Amino acid sequence: MVRAALFVVALVFALACRTIPPPMPLAVDDPRPAALLARWKAEVASRASLRGRARLAVDSQAGRVRGRQIVVLERPAKLRVEVLGLLNQTAAVITTDGDRFEVFRVGDRSYETGRMRPDLLWREARLALVPAEAVAVLLGVPAPGAGLTLANAVRTHEGWIEVDLVDRDGRRRQRAVFDASERLRSFAVLDDDGSTRWRAVFDDYAPVGASQLPHAIVLDVIEGGTHAEIELSDLELNPELPVDIFRLRAPAEVEAVEGGGG
Repeated sequence: MVRAALFVVALVFALACRTIPPPMPLAVDDPRPAALLARWKAEVASRASLRGRARLAVDSQAGRVRGRQIVVLERPAKLRVEVLGLLNQTAAVITTDGDRFEVFRVGDRSYETGRMRPDLLWREARLALVPAEAVAVLLGVPAPGAGLTLANAVRTHEGWIEVDLVDRDGRRRQRAVFDASERLRSFAVLDDDGSTRWRAVFDDYAPVGASQLPHAIVLDVIEGGTHAEIELSDLELNPELPVDIFRLRAPAEVEAVEGGGG
């Protein structure tokens, strides 16, 4: 009995001390990174719009946000968010068509509109992303940056493939990780010095139509110290959307407040 107990202790200790092998660089002529990039671009092209429900939990330097929303979005930067109250009633609506934004709050009947401002999502949801970035994240497949090329492909200890995309000066601008099923599992945007500006991790893939979409997203944004967890449900990929879905009309009894651009 004592000998068996000692064996268990030794096994636990050995597993705890096991070293995770470092990423292994892929050979220059390995065809997998280029194939993943082609598949990645095809996925971007196949996901133009989305409608569904989201449960959001955000912690940032400016506080916490918890809530449920109905979201409608379309590339590159069209977004509509209906914030739901405790009884699933609409508490607020935020929209942008990429050029202008509108915010209507049901509680005080306030309405604001103006030229699109970069801090719109920070003000409303404590996410320091512009709408185009938020749209790409919710679609589960941010696009490779224009003009960027593949570099530094490695095989991770999970057997996944991580690739860096660099600009003309060789600076790393984006990093993407694909699992063994060639699904995008994480995506990061990098600053000039190579540090991460924001990173999204995609999980809980499930079929939506003919595609596999992530239903759980973890997002970390350095600006504002934001950590967000997003759960998606009732998703429709590329639905037919009303032409005016990303515009609001101010209620007749409410005076519009013109917001400034950023």
